[in-house]
Amino acid sequence: PKHWQDFSFSPDSQRLSSKSLGLDVENRFLVISDSDGTKAQALEEIGNNADKVYPSWSPNGQSVAMFTRGLDFDRQEVFFVGLNGENFKSTIIEGRGFKSSWSPQGDRLLYSVYSSRDDMNPSLWLVNAQGEAIGSGRTDLGLNTWANKCTFAGNDKVYCAVPENLPQGAGLFPELADSTKDDLYVIDLKTGQKKLIAVPESSYNISQIMVSDNQKNLYFTDKQSQKLYK
Repeated sequence: PKHWQDFSFSPDSQRLSSKSLGLDVENRFLVISDSDGTKAQALEEIGNNADKVYPSWSPNGQSVAMFTRGLDFDRQEVFFVGLNGENFKSTIIEGRGFKSSWSPQGDRLLYSVYSSRDDMNPSLWLVNAQGEAIGSGRTDLGLNTWANKCTFAGNDKVYCAVPENLPQGAGLFPELADSTKDDLYVIDLKTGQKKLIAVPESSYNISQIMVSDNQKNLYFTDKQSQKLYK
């Protein structure tokens, strides 16, 4: 259906979570369905809060989506939505503009937010996000970039494209960074150590990034040329 948006596949690729946004505010729901769109089932009513709901099926199948609730100017609370109305713990995040990526085991969440502490620019964080550990181990990884410019390589290593310079307010208005040049970093999540691994010869604005299974090759797309590079 045309009014379904923001799809996320289940770990076995057999089901989807998405937002069903009808014209009537009372007809807007977080839904799950089979991967062909059949057997749709409403999980939660969304109403006017579609921008605070994030379909995101965790790799361990624990949750199918997240939603946020503002606490104050620089903090939000993140809630995890399961298939059966589970009462999962929530976690606090220090900022707005929430973007996230699950670790391969689904036990941790890499996310980025912006706040007044960082001149409204994105900062990268990690938090435990499974079972009773939800919300613990929250760590500022010390890089100013977005979670969707990063990729996991195994459960304990993350590769990220990091802008060399960010204009103030880029977290609030990401289009301000559309022409920035990105460098490539790797983060060891066991030690917290981050390392610059490449400064591309050309001025690439990296929009997507992935690493081969043996970690010998890194692939990325350039937002300006729309080309794929290795």
